[in-house]
This record gives sequence, C-alpha cells and structure tokens, in this order.
Amino acid sequence: MNILFVCTGNTCRSPAAEGIFKFLIKDDDKLKNIKAESAGLMAEIGAGASVNSVKVCMEDYGIDISSHKSRQLTEDIIENTDLFVCMTMGHAQALMGFGVHKNKIYVLDVSDPYGGNIGIYRQCCRQIYEKLQKLAELIRRKYPDGI
Repeated sequence: MNILFVCTGNTCRSPAAEGIFKFLIKDDDKLKNIKAESAGLMAEIGAGASVNSVKVCMEDYGIDISSHKSRQLTEDIIENTDLFVCMTMGHAQALMGFGVHKNKIYVLDVSDPYGGNIGIYRQCCRQIYEKLQKLAELIRRKYPDGI
C-alpha cells in the first residue's frame, strides 16, 4: 500500500506527517509493507523541510526529517497512490479535482503552521501525531492479517 501525505508546499505538515507515520509503523509487522511519502500541491521542488518542522520532529519525537526534499504532486504519483492523507479539506477537494476518488482520501484537518513560532509547530505536530495514531489503528482494523 502506498500512502501519500499531501499539503500545500511539502515543507511543514506533510514531511512531518510522513516522518511521524513511518515512526509509528516501523515496528509493526502488520503494516510493514506500507510505503509512506509526501508531496505538495504547489511545492517548490527540492526545498528542505522547514526549520521548525525539523526541530520539533527531532526534539519531541526523535524523528529526523532533515534530509527531506519537497516535491510537487504529479500524475504519476497520483496513479501510484492507494491512500491520500490530506492536511485539509481544501487539499482533498483539489485532489478530487484531479480525478482522485473520495474513497481514497483521508483528511487530518490540520492548520498550516507556516510562518508561526515554534509553539505553533509543536501544536501542529502533536495534532498530526495523534491523528496518525488513529489512522494507523484504522488501517490495522481494516487489514487484520496485515498489508
């Protein structure tokens, strides 16, 4: 199963979500065949993750996303994704505009921390972490024999 975390610029929320989700499932044999990546609807290709996203992921969760490079959502990525995890309903609506069926979209409903202070990023990553714990549990229940 290929999961794609989607936000606007692929520098704050979606790289954090990708890193956090990989961390949450890394020791789970039932979810070992999930490939998690991220992309942005309007990403500047090759930009690094935001300084505050990198800092919060490392300090609060021990997750290193410092090597992340942003990428733009493409038709090829869309065709090869089984589940799109969007940060907002606006991202989900954009994907549906590209022809992605709503049954392949899961919305986290996490506001953009871009331009905010470190506390805003901490709050954002905490929301992402908690919501991805729930998503991982939903996937485990849907595929009790593993993926």
